[in-house]
Amino acid sequence: MSATVRPMTLGYLPGGATGTSVTLNHMVKLARDGSKDPLIIETAHALVANLPQYDRLGEIRALHAFVRDAIRYTNDPLGTELLRTPRAMLEMKSGDCDDKATLLAALLRAIGRPSRFIAVAMHGSDSYSHVLVQTPWRKGWINLETIKPVPAGWGPTGATKVMVRNV
Repeated sequence: MSATVRPMTLGYLPGGATGTSVTLNHMVKLARDGSKDPLIIETAHALVANLPQYDRLGEIRALHAFVRDAIRYTNDPLGTELLRTPRAMLEMKSGDCDDKATLLAALLRAIGRPSRFIAVAMHGSDSYSHVLVQTPWRKGWINLETIKPVPAGWGPTGATKVMVRNV
């Protein structure tokens, strides 16, 4: 694997919310940097090229569907938290929820759409176990779940805690 696509391995992470915060901060940097990568920009523009001008919801849906459907969900190696660059995700075509979310945020940013990461703890757990992307739509934010075959707007049920990071 070339240096430009090597996954980033996070070393020791503190437990709980502090570790989630560190991970989200790394994801923000990867998404921001990735949105400037010519391959990410070219990919984002190609995915929305056939849409009518100013079809913002169509753009959101097209980028979401690409990451959801064309990038396979695969767990990280046991005992290791990997964060992959958006470019690595395009080349490998697989990653976990944080990798897929990072790619989607970079693609959105590459076409001028802001986004944020939402880490969630589920069903009363104190542990954050999943992350998804949101982007502004109308007067709020639209959920973009990348690991389940669901439409834009769907959000996980049973989320008891959330942590947010703007990209």
